[in-house]
Amino acid sequence: MLNRRLLRTKAVQALYARQLTTDANRLLALDHIEAAFQPDLNSMEPQNRTKLAGMRKLAGITLDEFIKHGKPNEDEELPEQVIKVARSAFEAYSRQTISDGEKMVRRVLNETESIYVDFIRVLSMLIELSHQAKIDRERRYDDPEAPFPKDGGLDSNSVIKVLMADKTLEEEIIRNGINWSNEMNLIRKIYREALRKDEEYTAYCKNASHTQEEDQAIVQHVLRQVILKHEVPLDYLEQRDLYWVDHSELIRSLAIKTLRSADNAATFQLSPLTKDWEEDRFFVEELCRIVVEESDQYDGYLDEHLKNWELDRIALVDLIILKTALAELIHFPGIPVKVTINEFIEIAKRYSTPKSGKFVNGVLDVLSVKLAKEGVIRKSGRGLIDNK
Repeated sequence: MLNRRLLRTKAVQALYARQLTTDANRLLALDHIEAAFQPDLNSMEPQNRTKLAGMRKLAGITLDEFIKHGKPNEDEELPEQVIKVARSAFEAYSRQTISDGEKMVRRVLNETESIYVDFIRVLSMLIELSHQAKIDRERRYDDPEAPFPKDGGLDSNSVIKVLMADKTLEEEIIRNGINWSNEMNLIRKIYREALRKDEEYTAYCKNASHTQEEDQAIVQHVLRQVILKHEVPLDYLEQRDLYWVDHSELIRSLAIKTLRSADNAATFQLSPLTKDWEEDRFFVEELCRIVVEESDQYDGYLDEHLKNWELDRIALVDLIILKTALAELIHFPGIPVKVTINEFIEIAKRYSTPKSGKFVNGVLDVLSVKLAKEGVIRKSGRGLIDNK
């Protein structure tokens, strides 16, 4: 079932992507300023290129003032045209940055929901492989150079029969648009190069009858060692999902649990992705919203703590991880401090530099104590567990 670490990871990914688009939007805003102060080649009046270059530079500085403070520097008198152009560039920058941020959050949430689709796809692949086994067993003439036992097969497996007969699974396959008709070459290749060459499956096919335990064992083996490990199906699944490495463990867990319930039709149940998707969605959206809104405040906390560092020297991923952790520490009172710190340490270890785990640990350990003493971090309920 969907866990909070994956949701935290999705929030970090959305915020990282947002930061990249923010930097790109600033460059586009500078391009807008550049275009506004280009010499007018159609004008009959002489063009003061030096003055235009100066105004262009001032407008660029003013844009950054708008981005940082929401207004131009009031201590400096600026030409009206400079302020007008900078404000126009800033407004375009702001609109696009807000839009991009929302898109990034939607994207990672859609990616998270797609985990369930890939889980259904894996179950569907098992069914398709059983169809290939049936075709193979019904073939009158076998390849004399590569004989294969046909007494049993995946098509006669009781667990697979439960999958095939279940209407809910059939509806989920249809609803999620999973159709192998255009990819039968892939299914045949997986059957020939992965399943038929698997020693345990070959041994299973030598017997016409099997116990329920044997049927369950071979299906679990095909799932774990063939579909989720052999290079042919794995390459296909990785190409479909750019975040397969992040998602595969959860897909594997959902599939294992579902197959274990398929000993008979009465006990069969598709494992849900989450207990409460709306709550999970809110968690990701809220983390992202808080980090964006409180980013300057978090810069202040970090700047004060890292006195010998400049924030632009910290790896961008580490900075985003620290800010996301601060958002959770401060705004989610029901989550214990140690849980938050440990979770973001693990995220830093996996997605940033080799030293990032220790760096994030050191910063959050000190800041969590300091902010708790100042009353910025206040825990309640389950959030009070293990905070000492």
